[in-house]
Amino acid sequence: MVDEVVAEDFIAHGPGDHPGSHGAEAFKDWLLWYRATFTDPEWTVHDVIVAGDRIVARYSGKTTYRGGLLDIPSSDQRVTESGILIYRVEDGKVKEIWPEMSDLQVVQQLGAFPAPDPEK
Repeated sequence: MVDEVVAEDFIAHGPGDHPGSHGAEAFKDWLLWYRATFTDPEWTVHDVIVAGDRIVARYSGKTTYRGGLLDIPSSDQRVTESGILIYRVEDGKVKEIWPEMSDLQVVQQLGAFPAPDPEK
């Protein structure tokens, strides 16, 4: 399905230069990793806004962590994620994406990075 909706020269913008950031094939590899690392998804799309060649989606949901992120061990934890995705569409395919996701909160839920103490 990626071939139908993602441009061959797709670019994912974001912090760092992650493996799925350049090209549809790299994005497919990243999706395979993500789907193996976070399973049993339950997503809710809260908003979709379309303006010109941009589509913005705000979402939240839960997945089960199976291991494979930053060497964090898994005990099949359920984690909550949220984010906003901005897509740029060209010729009917996603050409670029700008994701803003709750990665820090996910890592905190997995116990790998302490959450701030609300009392301080």
